[in-house]
Formats: sequence, structure tokens, C-alpha cells
Amino acid sequence: MELNCKRDINFMYLLEGKPVPDYATFARFRSIHFAPCAKRILAEMSNLLYELGEISGESIFIDGTKIETCANKYTFVWKKAVTKNQEKLLIKIADLIAECEQLYGIQIVYGDTVKMKHVKRLRKKLYALKQEENIVFVHGIGKRKTRLQKNIETLEDYLDRLKGYTKKLHICGKRNSYSKTDPDATFMRMKEDAMGNGQLKPVFNLQHGVDSEYIVWLTVGPQPTDTQFWIVLKYGFFTKKTIVSIDTAQLYRENREKGSCRFTIY
Repeated sequence: MELNCKRDINFMYLLEGKPVPDYATFARFRSIHFAPCAKRILAEMSNLLYELGEISGESIFIDGTKIETCANKYTFVWKKAVTKNQEKLLIKIADLIAECEQLYGIQIVYGDTVKMKHVKRLRKKLYALKQEENIVFVHGIGKRKTRLQKNIETLEDYLDRLKGYTKKLHICGKRNSYSKTDPDATFMRMKEDAMGNGQLKPVFNLQHGVDSEYIVWLTVGPQPTDTQFWIVLKYGFFTKKTIVSIDTAQLYRENREKGSCRFTIY
């Protein structure tokens, strides 16, 4: 946008001789002011075009593509791997709790699964025991650590790892992966595969709907396939009379059986 304001005569006309905003100004406007109301503005513009007779409101053509992000392709975080490591860690924490109960006579009550609050409760009791016995932690070569110090250090390590796994699963949400440098990106296969090995890359799935050459619907999401957009699209955007033309044969039978709206496959 900044470059266009300097080179494009149309942008210069809109500026009316005022100074060219820098890229940070455009970024702040987009993230702070435009993002919260972007969907509403698009809907109001579509309604205005419909009232002016520019669009029919009867047919919409859907298509999209995957756009690769600037995130490194080796910054992946897999939800399945994180879940597996978390399960192994919870088993180790349960064993540590049992060991501490046997050594120090403390008791931590939990159900089938150990949770974060149980780990913090155990840590609080171990530190209270350390203070009661006036134990001083030692570090370095030639120093002998007490059993309590070893257990507390192990518990602190487990707690940090559990927090990390919990955070990663929260970022993933319903997705199966994300990028460390761009958490909004999801790893998917792309049409362009130069190596021919089906390598996954951090991308966004961009979908848009067109009616009479006007873009009336636009979304960017982590869905790996286009078909996952149709459910949200047909139940959250259009009426039953809308004909939605898509570039895939998916959901045609389901749509016809439910009778919610008609899909014409191209």
C-alpha cells in the first residue's frame, strides 16, 4: 500500500496531496480498526450492491487457494506428537506423586488424570516441607543434593513441560498443527510440489465467493480442504434459495438430501 501511494496515480489522487502513510500506519489501521468490523463491512457492502441491483443474490461462485506464509517449513508443531508426549509426562508425574506420598507422608487426591492444579499443590507442599526442615538447596560440583531437592527440581521440570504442552494444545485448537514463528499458519499439502514428496508447508486457505464479478464473501482459515468451508458458508451466510456453485463434487448429495440450498458443481 505504501509503495502504491508513491507510484500509482490513482492512489495519489485519493491522497489529495497529503503525505504518504508508512507501512506501520497501514498495519495499525488494519489490525486495530478494520479487523473487528471487516466481516460486517463486507456484509453491508453486499447488501448495498443487492439493493442497487448490481448482484442478483441468487447465485454465488466459490473458489479459493492455499497461500504459503513466510514461516519456515521446519517450524512445525504437531498436535498428535504433543498429545503423546503430554500423556507420557502425566504418567511420570503420577509416579512422582506416588513416590512423594511414600517418602514424605503427603497426599495428593486426583481422579483418573493428573491436572495442573495437582502438580502445583504438590509443589506447594514440598516447599512447605523444605521450609519446615530448614533444608538449603546446593548446586555445583562436589555438592550432594538431598532427596527432597531432587524431587522438587524434577517436579519443576515436569511443571514447565506440562505448561508448554498445554500452551501448544491451546494454540492448535481444532487444528492438527501450527508454525512456531506464525501460530496462525497450518501445515498442509499444496498443489505446487516440486520435490514430489507431498511435503507439508505452513499455509492459509483463502476462500472467496463472487456474484456478478463482485466479491461478496471472503474468509481465511486453517481448513486443509475446501469442503470444510461449505458447511459454515451455507448455514451461516446464505438463504435456502441461494445457488452455490463450487469447483468440487463434495457435499452435493448431503446438500440435496437436507434441502437447505442447492449446489451446482462445476
